[in-house]
Amino acid sequence: MPLPDDLQHVLTQIDELDRAADILVTPLSDEQFHWQPDQGRAWSIALCIEHLATANRVYAEPMRAAMDAARSKNLKRRGPIKSTVFGRMFASSMEPPVKRRMKAPAKILPPANGTRTDILKRYHDAHASIRQMILESADIDANRATFTNPFISLVRVRVGTAFHILAAHDRRHLWQAEQVRKAPGFPASAEATAGRPHLR
Repeated sequence: MPLPDDLQHVLTQIDELDRAADILVTPLSDEQFHWQPDQGRAWSIALCIEHLATANRVYAEPMRAAMDAARSKNLKRRGPIKSTVFGRMFASSMEPPVKRRMKAPAKILPPANGTRTDILKRYHDAHASIRQMILESADIDANRATFTNPFISLVRVRVGTAFHILAAHDRRHLWQAEQVRKAPGFPASAEATAGRPHLR
């Protein structure tokens, strides 16, 4: 059975984000991937993507529990995803270009290591989990399935809203990663340096 349009929309976004990350990272050297702007004080492209992989995994755990609880209570789908006003505002606040910087919670600060292959695999694996939850949401009420925000304990989030938040958060940090390539001092590619004359 085809997915309802609202779920297909978020599924398409996850697929597009997977492709965007690959397009961003594939042409980079390891030096470029791990290079940090602002004299090493700002996040590298590697750290941006590692942060997304970690955040998506952490967010997915309570989402999965909320979906299981909704299924056990026989909360069947009644219609498309509908976010509250606060939910829409929160998702919108995540969208690039970044207007207000936020400090990442300690539990999703990215580690300062990891190969490009490992980091990208973690990112895509987290997306695979989200993709599976989107598919499984077709037979539950994703508006009544709610969970406690793992970073703001006083806030409950609808599973349907969470799909939009995760996609917007991904776009935010992939945009941030793209800005790293434009930062002063970003290492030149091997192809660019190969064509330069050697100065003696």
